[in-house]
Amino acid sequence: MKYYIIAGEASGDLHGSNLMKGLKASDSSAEFRIWGGDLMAAEGGTLVRHYKETAVMGFVEVLMSLNKITKNLRLCKKDLLDYKPDILILIDYPGFNFRMAKFAKENNIIVFYYISPKVWAWKESRVKNLKSDIDRLFIIFPFEIEYFKKWGINAIYNGNPLLDSTAGHPVQKESEKEFRKRNNLDERPIIGLLAGSRVMEINYLLPRMVKLEKNFPDYQFLLAGAPSIDNSIYDKHLKSSNIKLLTGETYGILKHSKATVLSSGTASLEAALLDAPQVVCYGGNEISYRIAKLLVKVKFISLVNLILDRPVVKELIQHDCTPDNITKELKKLLSKGQREKLVKKYSKLRDILGGEGASVKVAKSMIEEYNKMVDSRRFTKVIDTPIGLLKLTCDKDSLTEVTYLKSKSNNLHNDTHPVLTEAEKQFNDYFANQRKSFDLPIKPDGTEFQRKVWEELCRIPYGKVRSYGEVAKLIGTKDANRAVGMACKMNPLLIVVPCHRVLGAHNKLTGFNIGIDKKSFLLEHEKAYQSEEQNLFN
Repeated sequence: MKYYIIAGEASGDLHGSNLMKGLKASDSSAEFRIWGGDLMAAEGGTLVRHYKETAVMGFVEVLMSLNKITKNLRLCKKDLLDYKPDILILIDYPGFNFRMAKFAKENNIIVFYYISPKVWAWKESRVKNLKSDIDRLFIIFPFEIEYFKKWGINAIYNGNPLLDSTAGHPVQKESEKEFRKRNNLDERPIIGLLAGSRVMEINYLLPRMVKLEKNFPDYQFLLAGAPSIDNSIYDKHLKSSNIKLLTGETYGILKHSKATVLSSGTASLEAALLDAPQVVCYGGNEISYRIAKLLVKVKFISLVNLILDRPVVKELIQHDCTPDNITKELKKLLSKGQREKLVKKYSKLRDILGGEGASVKVAKSMIEEYNKMVDSRRFTKVIDTPIGLLKLTCDKDSLTEVTYLKSKSNNLHNDTHPVLTEAEKQFNDYFANQRKSFDLPIKPDGTEFQRKVWEELCRIPYGKVRSYGEVAKLIGTKDANRAVGMACKMNPLLIVVPCHRVLGAHNKLTGFNIGIDKKSFLLEHEKAYQSEEQNLFN
């Protein structure tokens, strides 16, 4: 199958790459076109835009980047239609992805959302977008199951992919001695710094982190560089510092640090899964912060505290995020016995999240859900005929409905499914007197009795008629005239199943769902009235 995947930041790139591995394991013909990063590209996806060109965070920052966002949306919409994927998979990144979900839905593309936007924290109104524009929602936190259920959304939980990312990472097989040697580190204990993956976060947090160095002279500080950030962003803050910048070593820094100072977000959960003591920091543009403070509804900003539903790790937010406060919390973490206490609490976190293998489970679940949807999916097309507008509906392989429309709706989308194309051709031939019977795969939905009646109707020759009583006798229920009439009324395949060829007693034109005038037209079209033994209009 063809997959179009959109991730807008580093964590989405990580989860997207693991998902792609799982999809390839379950679908040997998988093809990918992606908005993501280096990790997703390494899995074989054709990269349209790197997340470093698209990531924007904060209210003010979004306003300043509207032109760039608009251009990216325009490009993405065109590229999506050109690629014609089987599934569009959206990974977090709600501001952009909700717009793409709506567009995809309008263009009849199946939409899966992986890693739900945190609507339980703020912008709860977005739940209506998840209900209207998303076909399936795949979540990574167990507490989200009940939250979405109360909104009528059956979100699918298969574990958290970070368990796979951390457990399967090469750093797990590397000793601290090997890590130090590979990165030319001395023997002093390590304090890890993670300043975030966006320039705004780094510019806010890193100056505060740099000031910690003088308070811990017996430690060496390692800064985890985000792959998407140019070193020049870090260098301007590290000029008078001995802090060592290591790019691509985030997990190694977390695993071998005595304590860490990190930005809120995915890093907090990663640190917990690697048993790293942590102080969680958040800060940014003052206007964005004040707006967020009014809107955000959760008690905690770190995923560790949210999942455990209690303050296990310290959070320092905006004005509390000062070098003095960070120093104070670091000293607590570095005191005797603190690491052991935290590790016990982290163990509880792992139990709540479940076991490893989430990415493979999610990928397999996505393919199963897609197949279910395809099996039950309906395609439609409206055609203009001499008796008015007819709406043709089919599933993946059969015509299921032909219904009469009193007027054409602007919301109707005409599909190009092969069954619909052939049905339109056969209707055109029928009304042009070039066809007397329909040769289409059909699947009318009805009771066993109704299907028996419809099968018998299809045996009535072109230009001939039967009475309700005659049809009842033919199906072995001679006293079921009224039931036959009701089955004709419920016929979902107008003309294809020719209920117009069934008359009442004495050739009375009765019982046609869309009007006696239409029934009369069809019988005259088929020249049924010319039959010697039954002139319908005497």
